[in-house]
Amino acid sequence: KARFELTASMAPCQIRRYQDQDWHMVRAIFADGMMQQVVDNFWYQLKQPISFLLLLGGPGALFLGSGSFLLSLLALLGLLVILWLVARYPFSYYVDHALHTDMWDIRASYLNDKGSCFWVAESGGQVVGLVCACPAQEVSGRQKNLELLHLSVRQDHRGQGIAKTLIQTVLHFAQDKGHNGVVLTTASLNYPARRLYESLGFWKSHETLMALKWSITAISLAHYKYTLSLCS
Repeated sequence: KARFELTASMAPCQIRRYQDQDWHMVRAIFADGMMQQVVDNFWYQLKQPISFLLLLGGPGALFLGSGSFLLSLLALLGLLVILWLVARYPFSYYVDHALHTDMWDIRASYLNDKGSCFWVAESGGQVVGLVCACPAQEVSGRQKNLELLHLSVRQDHRGQGIAKTLIQTVLHFAQDKGHNGVVLTTASLNYPARRLYESLGFWKSHETLMALKWSITAISLAHYKYTLSLCS
């Protein structure tokens, strides 16, 4: 029979269900993990032709018009600050929205329904990672998928297999609940996460471009799926 097996992990941690005393720590780990992606997005934005032209053309035109090198330098710094805020906005918006919705009352969002769950990774008596899952809202045909959400590991505990163990926990849960697969969405620029998902058997189904509030900026999202082989 073809069946997903949860392999033993070398991660030095314990995976357990969320408890109410974890609230502050899991919210902090989630927010920090998301905001660490801002740097990659900023460098990506810098490499775009429109940003390149703006950063060179704006201060350059100002220097030619005013003859002031200092004024041009201040203009360049100002444009870099604006570009940083633009690169930061999608992540700060997502974090703020999550912290005031599902991550505000975690028990109500993920633990009151048997089809959902929230796990934390604990090491040395401290929470160092988290992941949660709930039934996917979009159902195509007879497919019943579980959605993996908010995977995050504290920066000083990365590279120890904790994220892999958390993902395997979700896959195991999905199989036990009779799901056909597990779906997730991550930023296209989040290459470490994408490599991890792909190493575990997830495949990219498609990409979308999500424009956020007031169309200040847009971010590319990669959608992944893991297909479970269930017993007949």
